[in-house]
Amino acid sequence: MAEERFIWFLRRQHELYKPSVLENYLPDLQLVRYEFPEGVRCPDNIRQFDEDNSRIQEFIRENKGNIQNDVSLRAMEYIYGRDEEKYLPLLVTSKLADYLHAQPGIKAFSQAQDVCNDDPSRTLTAVETAKGVLLFEYSGYGKECCRAYTQHLANRFFTPEGQSLEYVNLYKMDHPGKDVLQSFQNASNAFSLYSGFFLPDKVQYLDASILRLTRMDRSHRIEPTFDAFRQFTSSYGLTTDVVNTHILRLLSLRETGGIYGMERSTNYIPFVYKNSFGDLMDKLKKVPEEDRSEQNHIKKTIEEKADYILKRDYELFSNESRMREVEPVISLQTSKGAVYLPVTDEGAKYKRFYLQYLADGFFTPSVRSLQRVREFYISNPNRSTTEYMRKHLEFFRSSPTFMQLEKMPLYPILQSEALTKGGYPLEATYHAFGNFTQDYHLDISPVNKHVSDLLFIREYGLPADFRTNTEYDRFPYKNDFREVDREMARLQSRKGYGNKDFYTVQNKQQHLADKLLKERYGVTCPPLQLTGPAPGQKAARNASEKRTARKPRL
Repeated sequence: MAEERFIWFLRRQHELYKPSVLENYLPDLQLVRYEFPEGVRCPDNIRQFDEDNSRIQEFIRENKGNIQNDVSLRAMEYIYGRDEEKYLPLLVTSKLADYLHAQPGIKAFSQAQDVCNDDPSRTLTAVETAKGVLLFEYSGYGKECCRAYTQHLANRFFTPEGQSLEYVNLYKMDHPGKDVLQSFQNASNAFSLYSGFFLPDKVQYLDASILRLTRMDRSHRIEPTFDAFRQFTSSYGLTTDVVNTHILRLLSLRETGGIYGMERSTNYIPFVYKNSFGDLMDKLKKVPEEDRSEQNHIKKTIEEKADYILKRDYELFSNESRMREVEPVISLQTSKGAVYLPVTDEGAKYKRFYLQYLADGFFTPSVRSLQRVREFYISNPNRSTTEYMRKHLEFFRSSPTFMQLEKMPLYPILQSEALTKGGYPLEATYHAFGNFTQDYHLDISPVNKHVSDLLFIREYGLPADFRTNTEYDRFPYKNDFREVDREMARLQSRKGYGNKDFYTVQNKQQHLADKLLKERYGVTCPPLQLTGPAPGQKAARNASEKRTARKPRL
């Protein structure tokens, strides 16, 4: 009997991990059967092992369990691949492990899995709701857990708990960063080892900022409508339980007035409210098609009765009563995610606060890693965007410090809202900094003013009024440029000086500014573009001179 159950267990695990084989990777797991002395009973509540997985090993150790079968999951796949599954009962009774150890092909198959294929944990699936994000590995087991979680959401779709989730977004994370992988590995297992069901008490949701660099695969809204539920369940291939079947029929009656009848659902489950609508449906069938007024009157009665039952038995109110005015949102998009703020006076204040932070830290690595800032107006934000905005509002209302702003979570950008052009580059150039601060009317700190002056000299050389312009009176590096400035003055005092001599002195000024930026401020700038003719122009000019000097052919 025990061996038969173990055979069933092996076949069940193979089915569970079959999608892993299709993804060309099978995890290296061991399937083990233990035997206990006579009198040892399995706990009545086996689900206690789900609360703390370490209790399994404690139970085995305390009750002196002995290993009877130890089978590698990869070896099982080897058996199925050689069409030897039919011999599984015989192999289990005659020490399957010994047989598997004698097969040289199994070791080669296992090594090929590690060498030739990517670990599925390097590709993750993420499901986001208003509560947060759950991560799943991209394997057969991970897909089963993801389906168990979405089925849990479907079963509670019309409950207050389900409606509070507001939306369900699915992401695929290719080659996630170290922080994402660390969060995935540290998360507790929120799925039953016995049944595979989702365990809400053990779940640890992650913040949505972990998805800031991820592309969304699909999105569904959670609201009490027929179409919202059907689109969600059909997208994930989920089943509909009895309670939701009745709710769907009532929603269909409320939304359409009964034009689809009372059987618009699945599984041929009898409609418990059939008697409440039977007479009305019969009347509707007898009304001539030309009598629109009477048809509309009966449909209205059906809609009202369905709405009354939904409120009375399921506390589901019509979608119109749940509608609320949605405020537009401004998103400040960067390469690492976006900041979402409302289009209100408060939102404008926090927007300037964040932009001023970017201006103050414009030349720091943390700000420059954002690469570019773009502003996007969202007139009709979805629920996930509204949730991001709410979180950012709470963050700014706490009066964050400079260090806290540096670590502020940035949230994903929807593909429909992503900007590919425009915006302000966050790079160490004179015009990038000047355009950003001028267009948004931002303040410039003394340090950034000095960096900006050095950037101007680095790109264009010393200005002609460097000695007379009062703006440079407080420039801390005036003495550093005194010698090259005098050299330029001596050159320009001579009559007939050439462009080559002029650009030679000006290039010295540029090199000196570049050196000061690196040594004093640690600013890494784009490659230095020296003034004067471009290399291509010089080559063309030299070629032209050679052609002109060529002797005529006699």
